[in-house]
Amino acid sequence: MSVRAARETDQDRIGEIAEAAGLFPAEYLPEMIAPGLSGGPDTWRVAGNGAEGNVVGFAFARPEELTDRTWNLLAIAVHPDSQRNGYASQLLADMESGLDARLIIIETTQLPEQATARAFYESRGYRQEGHVHDFYGDGEDKIIFRKAIA
Repeated sequence: MSVRAARETDQDRIGEIAEAAGLFPAEYLPEMIAPGLSGGPDTWRVAGNGAEGNVVGFAFARPEELTDRTWNLLAIAVHPDSQRNGYASQLLADMESGLDARLIIIETTQLPEQATARAFYESRGYRQEGHVHDFYGDGEDKIIFRKAIA
């Protein structure tokens, strides 16, 4: 198992994983990943088998503007065929150690299909800090988790 910086050649696979995990349509990816691939502040990491192995997961974080080293982990996903093998844990640990972060926040929803994600974050030391009702739409709330890093 390895984690490395995402490359332009990883885009198709990241898009497949995003769709399989129900995060976002693959067509959104080129615009989302472009700043991270061109030296911008966004961080995109991929996990796979071996240094050049098949990409099975990814994570994406962006620094929050006007803050002291607060990062928002906007996406973390592992292809359903590779879940429960430690890839998400490895991606999260890589982000925590690789970002110049004082604080990491993660946003998700209260929907039942995100219960596993919420439990995952809590098991890794993230605590729920906020709950914004109807944020994403009627009946879909934003749940905000945080963890102090440094």
